[in-house]
Amino acid sequence: MASNSTDSSGSEKKKAGGIRSRAAVVHETNAPLVVEEITVRDPGPGEVRVRVAACGICASDLHVWRTGEGLAFPAVLGHEASGIVEAVGPEVTAVCEGQRVVVAWVPRCGRCGACRSGRVHLCAAVRTDGSDGSLVLGDQSLGRYMSVSGLAEHIVVSERAAIPLVDGVDLETACTIGCGVTTGYGAASITGGVRSGEQVAVFGCGCVGLSAIQAARIAGARKIFAVDPNRERLALAAEMGATHRVTPDDGNPVKKIQTESDGGVDLAIEAVGGGAIVRQAFDSVAPGGRAISVGLTRFDEQVEIPLVSLLLDKSLRGSIHGSADPIVEFPKLFGLVEQGELELDKLVGPDFPLEKVNDAFEALESGRAIRPRVIF
Repeated sequence: MASNSTDSSGSEKKKAGGIRSRAAVVHETNAPLVVEEITVRDPGPGEVRVRVAACGICASDLHVWRTGEGLAFPAVLGHEASGIVEAVGPEVTAVCEGQRVVVAWVPRCGRCGACRSGRVHLCAAVRTDGSDGSLVLGDQSLGRYMSVSGLAEHIVVSERAAIPLVDGVDLETACTIGCGVTTGYGAASITGGVRSGEQVAVFGCGCVGLSAIQAARIAGARKIFAVDPNRERLALAAEMGATHRVTPDDGNPVKKIQTESDGGVDLAIEAVGGGAIVRQAFDSVAPGGRAISVGLTRFDEQVEIPLVSLLLDKSLRGSIHGSADPIVEFPKLFGLVEQGELELDKLVGPDFPLEKVNDAFEALESGRAIRPRVIF
């Protein structure tokens, strides 16, 4: 396939060794994102170039933009993307040109210790710098956020990170499966191991939390407590399966959960970020219960728990990307969406063009949107 792309005016443009494309570039911590023309190199062995259709704005993008933690500037953010395979490099066998895909930020390199031990969600090949040289501004390689950088019209990723999407699922809506939905659903079903008849509490009703609530409902949880100060989000949580709504305005959420669950829940999921919320999740579980921390916090933030609680067989565990292997879990989630069991449409929006990317970040930060998207 010829290496070309379509610019905003619809004309075809080529550049030796790659194509010209547009991307939202952040040059330093907390600086506004700037839409600039970049060069996207041709895919190499085992790589594909994807024309991005949609990219969700995640709280993790907001975190690294505001703090600069774990990111090499200048960079292109965005790690929750879907699109169409536009070109394939040598030795690619998993996908073909023209195929609709959801991009996984887990590279699944197959060589690192995590991949060899079956924990591909911890793959060491995840990159946040520009060392692969796939996105270039002038003569400078751009930092890649979580190996994706979906806030660009075109990206180059490993073929193992391009998961084919079934026909029955909308391409733009499916971008949320690339991170938020899988992270929340997996935190409940894989990391947390939710079982039928259990009681579950979910702290935070954003995209991740609402996906965890849906996982608990699908698994047959008996009671599902949704905790959030936003009553509109609590109402949405109830539509998605929460049986109890808890807001800090009504008093101590831990006490309310303990009272209405007869001593504590079996599983609590923290989907906000912050030591205080992690502690609330841990305190809300009964003896023998599991607390799962999901939200991204500042790298130096800590949480204290009473050691005596561990003697009651309570556990606190972290979860990244829902402990999921995208090649295995994405198709399962696609199937649940097709069957009407997993709701995505109410999680996404409003939508913004690339030129309004800063407005998309503001919509997320202000709480006006659960999962704003940039649509290409």
